Amino acid sequence: MLKQLLKYEFKATGRTYGGLYLALVALAVLSGFSLRSSSKDDFASLLLFAYMVVAVAVAVVSVMTIVTRFTRNLLGREGYLMHTLPVTESQLILSKLISSVVWMLCSGIVGIFSFAVMLLALSLNSTALQQLPVLWQKVVEIFRMTGSSGWLWLIFETLNGLVALVSSILCIYAACMIGHQFKKHMVPAGILAFFLLSFLQNWLSSGVSSADMLQAVSYSTLDGVDISIAAPSAFTTLFGLAVSIAFAVGYFLLTRWLMEHKLDLE
Repeated sequence: MLKQLLKYEFKATGRTYGGLYLALVALAVLSGFSLRSSSKDDFASLLLFAYMVVAVAVAVVSVMTIVTRFTRNLLGREGYLMHTLPVTESQLILSKLISSVVWMLCSGIVGIFSFAVMLLALSLNSTALQQLPVLWQKVVEIFRMTGSSGWLWLIFETLNGLVALVSSILCIYAACMIGHQFKKHMVPAGILAFFLLSFLQNWLSSGVSSADMLQAVSYSTLDGVDISIAAPSAFTTLFGLAVSIAFAVGYFLLTRWLMEHKLDLE
């Protein structure tokens, strides 16, 4: 049944995101070629402004969709139908969570891709474009010289970012459920709950990070330039990851418990 819920979620949100993504990439291409032809052209400036507006719109829509799809679909009138389906509260939450994570990742990837496309169009046939293979070779050389520590750092940071994203979305869900308990002040209560929960999580994470000083790991020079990587220690990285996972689980359990025992759709 979770598969069917996900199919419904992606179908309901796909059109909105698809249109924004196409507009963002199209404006990136047009802005790049326009700026390349004339950096002082008013039309080029207008296209660049439109690109920035759409980029902000993608970010805002991504966050607002997380909130609206959860509140309207599970806590609003649509909740009367959703909660009569032969599914558990966990499946309902997971369907929203997986969909939100996928769209947030897609928004980030499309944003980076569109910016890269704009730079590519702007620097077409230029010397800067010809330096990209050289720059890539330097990046590969750095990872070769750092060995396994460089790849471990990259894997941990990627995992940390993914867990942080999941934890943030679940924090929004938990805050929505807490705000739902205050019928006359749902929005202020939900916003306050989100900031309090986020503050508590950040306070625990930053407390250990500040106490455990960053350590500098130096390596050999690359083309005469010293390579020095300042990275958190293994303890700081693992502790931060553990905190994010613990809070994500806590948010999920709190959201499910409130949905099971304190849900009031009237």
